[in-house]
Amino acid sequence: MSIEDIEMNKQRKSLDKDVDNLVDKYIKIMDWDVPDIDGPKARRLVLDEIKLAISRLEDGSS
Repeated sequence: MSIEDIEMNKQRKSLDKDVDNLVDKYIKIMDWDVPDIDGPKARRLVLDEIKLAISRLEDGSS
């Protein structure tokens, strides 16, 4: 196991919490615009967009 792997293991919970907070942030924004929003659907949409953003970052096309 590399030093980077060890460090990532230490940071994993913090990263998970940050991503969860990011999802919540965008669901709240969507809820302001659409008061009767379908929570689970909104969460899936936000997570899908985060995945696309990650893909763009990996591809260097952001």
